[in-house]
Amino acid sequence: MKINTILPTIAIIAIGLFLYNRNQITDFRTQRVFIQSDKVQKDIRIAQVTDSHSNQRIDISKLKDQIEEFNPHMIAFTGDLVDHKTEDLTVALKLMDSLRSMGVPVYFVEGNHEIANRHRKELLKELEDRNVIILKNSSHEIVVDENPIGIYGAEFYVEDHDYQEMLSSADRDKLNILLSHSPVKASWYADGDVDLILSGHTHGGQIRLPLIGGLVSPGQGLFPHYDKGLMELPEGTMLYIDSGIGNSVLPIRVMNPVQFSLITISKK
Repeated sequence: MKINTILPTIAIIAIGLFLYNRNQITDFRTQRVFIQSDKVQKDIRIAQVTDSHSNQRIDISKLKDQIEEFNPHMIAFTGDLVDHKTEDLTVALKLMDSLRSMGVPVYFVEGNHEIANRHRKELLKELEDRNVIILKNSSHEIVVDENPIGIYGAEFYVEDHDYQEMLSSADRDKLNILLSHSPVKASWYADGDVDLILSGHTHGGQIRLPLIGGLVSPGQGLFPHYDKGLMELPEGTMLYIDSGIGNSVLPIRVMNPVQFSLITISKK
């Protein structure tokens, strides 16, 4: 092949890869999740947003419109609202303002990037001022159409004794939902005391391979077991992992576009 043919071919491939990746990290998808439970009489609707990492590429107004159309009873933000190196909180707070403007409770658990960020205290204070419900190995109850629901939130570095103490008063007759940024420890400790765990952290493995799944995840290494989607744990607890609307380290995704989730829990 002549040089004057090779160079244009390489350029076309490079442009194609650039545009593909740009779509993967910018144009978020809406993932709809359906779960059944004998603990609810009417549908419970939850919007889950996670791992935004102060992503400036996301169309926040479009995200708000799609969540509002879903008309959720609550919004769960499962950590990494900012990146560990974020200096300006404007983008993160704009996203949270958008979520809070919908008039439903917004629950938040910290991710590892909040913990590592030097503006952590300022961020948490800003969230408190916006009446975001921050859960740190603690719980909150919400009633939806006469269905009492226990909402629990685990800290990123939660240990087994913290987890057991947090859930010691859980009423197993009602629907219990746990927010945990990382799915790993939550999956270790879950013994049927919660019905659903909502997590993020993995970014879906960042790069996904056909039939294999995620390539790499923090804390799990190559080919993580807990990477993305809905799965059932041995004790019957359902675990759902959202791959998030942002990126950290490198803004690269393959077969794994940024996303948020609309979760419906229906009567079994």
